[in-house]
This record gives sequence, C-alpha cells and structure tokens, in this order.
Amino acid sequence: MASTRERVSFFGVLRGQGYEATCTVWATKVTQQGTGNVAYARYTIENVSKVLPDGTYQVLTNGQSFLVRLKNGNWLALS
Repeated sequence: MASTRERVSFFGVLRGQGYEATCTVWATKVTQQGTGNVAYARYTIENVSKVLPDGTYQVLTNGQSFLVRLKNGNWLALS
C-alpha cells in the first residue's frame, strides 16, 4: 500500500533529572493512502529552551510520550 511522508513539527516538553525545558520536536508523518491512517516516525529534538545535562528525559508532544537520552549534545531515542 502506498503512503505519503512529510516532515512536521510540534511543541514539546522535556522532563527528567529534576529539569524541564521546552523544545521543538520534528517527525516524519506517514499517511497510508486509501485508509488515511497516520503514524509518526524519526523524531528529532531541536531548539531546547535551556542547557540540560546528559541523561534520560521524557518527551511530551502531540499527545504522545517517549524516552530519549542526551549524550554529548546528541539526542538518542530509547526503545
């Protein structure tokens, strides 16, 4: 089944280790043609409102929540 993909952004909140910061969360929106089902993939985090220490954070965005790790300035997805 064919699908369309587009990059979209959402307002996000990062929480963890006693810190909270806002950010922009980018994702690839995948829409299945014919059914209209939508899924999001390949999240990236940008424009974090404050400097955060390395560690694990919860991301709250677009009605979803997932865990990420900040390591040496890079955001990594956790499964």
